[in-house]
Amino acid sequence: MDCPLQTVHMCLLEGILGVKCTTPNWSVLRECGQEPGLLQFYWFRAAVRFYNALLCSLGTLTEVLKADIAMSTVNKKCWSAEFLDALHGLERSGDFQHRVRTLQTIPQLEFVADVRKRSRSIWSQANQVGNEYQTDEAAK
Repeated sequence: MDCPLQTVHMCLLEGILGVKCTTPNWSVLRECGQEPGLLQFYWFRAAVRFYNALLCSLGTLTEVLKADIAMSTVNKKCWSAEFLDALHGLERSGDFQHRVRTLQTIPQLEFVADVRKRSRSIWSQANQVGNEYQTDEAAK
């Protein structure tokens, strides 16, 4: 893990559960009811709300957003570029990115449904990996 706080958190959870440190992180988090994508989900939803609110504001904030979106093609460190990059991987990514580039609001319900669908697919893949891991361990 990149973040020292996450490492300490995982060590604490593994100690509470009494499992080895070789136990996959996703299974430890899930056993403790802490799905790793939950925090990202709430951040992502808040970012879309913020973007939609900027579009509804009048005056300077809208102009700043327009300039930031224009700058996103050149500078990948600006807010709009990172926001557009975060939309990759969603089923309707192209539609959401087009809406941002043309200064249209992102429909919140459609966005949330798309993010939840992606989250479910990630957990499904993690479960498959976990099942393969258990099968490999049982075969030893």
